[in-house]
Amino acid sequence: MIKEIYSFDSYEKFISDISRDPNFADPHFEFDHNNLYDSLKKDNRKAYIVTNGKKVKGLFVWLIIPDENYIEMLIGLSKEESSISEMITFIESEYKGYQLDFVINPKHHLFCNVLKTKNASFENEQQWMIWEKESENQYHHEIVPLSDEYESQYIDKHNKDTYWTAEKVIEAKDRFRVYLAINEEKVVGYIDVTYCYEKNEPYDLWIDNEFQDKGYEQALLQAAIKMNKPKKMTVLVDVSNYDEVEMLESIGFVSVEGTNSIYATYKS
Repeated sequence: MIKEIYSFDSYEKFISDISRDPNFADPHFEFDHNNLYDSLKKDNRKAYIVTNGKKVKGLFVWLIIPDENYIEMLIGLSKEESSISEMITFIESEYKGYQLDFVINPKHHLFCNVLKTKNASFENEQQWMIWEKESENQYHHEIVPLSDEYESQYIDKHNKDTYWTAEKVIEAKDRFRVYLAINEEKVVGYIDVTYCYEKNEPYDLWIDNEFQDKGYEQALLQAAIKMNKPKKMTVLVDVSNYDEVEMLESIGFVSVEGTNSIYATYKS
């Protein structure tokens, strides 16, 4: 049985019990408990429990955007495959034709099993890293905020295969800052980075192939970190991308335990 809830006060023991188990803990919750507790203060969020009539078997929070036929699971807490399947089947029936996105614990094999039955596509395992200390390695390439002078170049270079296109990033001035790497008056790299949260993160980071491995990626990150202070800066990186992990460590990032995750998606 599925029931919509409007507070988490009655489910603290359930949340705590699951979160203590590294095989079932939710990476969004482990990264920041406010991803659960503040979720119902925001628009387009719904929370549900799955029960057998008396006992809670699962607790889920969803971001639902009808105008875009988009749903993202923000929190998924359950130790039972049947409750996960029941919850997802309910969401599918309520929101037919929507894209469903999940960020799940790679150790949570029951969740993975359910998503495999939906023919979801899975990306590589990722981990969160957080900036903690200044590095002796400082990079002094020309890094500037986005301005009218370079806007057309930025739009031209920007990743097109993404929800947050250059145009949307520019419009979302209350969410994003943009910094550009410049060489001889040309944009050779950019970083789109949030700034409105207590923990901010790069959404997109690009360097022209000709300028790879010359410190431009580090310079853009260091500019974003500097402007973000005193707030925290985090990065999500593929676990198997050893070069990227090493680069981030070299400028002061460290891994956050318990936050490894896998992204999965499919259309209902």
